[in-house]
Amino acid sequence: MEKKTKDSIFIRQLCLLTLVVIVASVLLRDMLTIWWPAIAGFFFIVSIVMYFLSEKAKKRDMRRFANFYMASTAVKMVLYLAIIFVYAMTFKEDAKRFAITFLAYYLIFSVFETYKLSKKEKQHDGR
Repeated sequence: MEKKTKDSIFIRQLCLLTLVVIVASVLLRDMLTIWWPAIAGFFFIVSIVMYFLSEKAKKRDMRRFANFYMASTAVKMVLYLAIIFVYAMTFKEDAKRFAITFLAYYLIFSVFETYKLSKKEKQHDGR
């Protein structure tokens, strides 16, 4: 399968996932922070950026890709916890809803990224 097709499949699947998250969020909006649309958009953009950066690192060499993936995961976790912390300190009344919404979206998008990455690696290894 050529690269452009793989990229477009990933983007279409990410758009579908984001749409499902948005629909579910609309149904659950009373339980979520008012910032849920921005958080969904944030994770959509981060997923696209990380996908293309991962693809670029993978082209160079797999060892570099593994290092990139581990480092980017650690940086993302620290950044995400910092975002939650700053928001919680600034808007104490919405802190719990924001943290739950943010972490739920993080989990959903991370599972998707991990699944897509592991599926690609199995195809790359010929399994």
